[in-house]
Amino acid sequence: MSRQFFLPENSHFVEPVDQGTNIWINYPAPVTPGLFAAKAEIHPGKGHDFHRHPGREELILILEGTVEQWINDTCQRLGPGDAAVIPAGVPHASFNTGNTPATLFVALTPTELNQPLAEDLSDQKPWNTLRPRNS
Repeated sequence: MSRQFFLPENSHFVEPVDQGTNIWINYPAPVTPGLFAAKAEIHPGKGHDFHRHPGREELILILEGTVEQWINDTCQRLGPGDAAVIPAGVPHASFNTGNTPATLFVALTPTELNQPLAEDLSDQKPWNTLRPRNS
């Protein structure tokens, strides 16, 4: 069996992004080829603008901090231990509303689709009218 079942921290792919850092734990191999898994760190006042994942479901678990979580045009404030499930193709966004970094565990499945991981919607109506874009 060629699969790796343990992923030491030095095997994670670190991706700096405008709002913070994505630390890809499984992107998508070597453990589960059908699963994207990451730890997302969002700086205070920043966020992951409105987007969607065509054909992919997403689970977001808040580990630290406070997040303003949008799913479609509904918003809820989430804190440590709270989670959100986003159905495939549904627009959503996550913004850090606290004064400290927010840390989220994120899982998306499946990976085998012949589509982009995410589609940015933050410049399209109605998403660009619900909340200002990440600055």
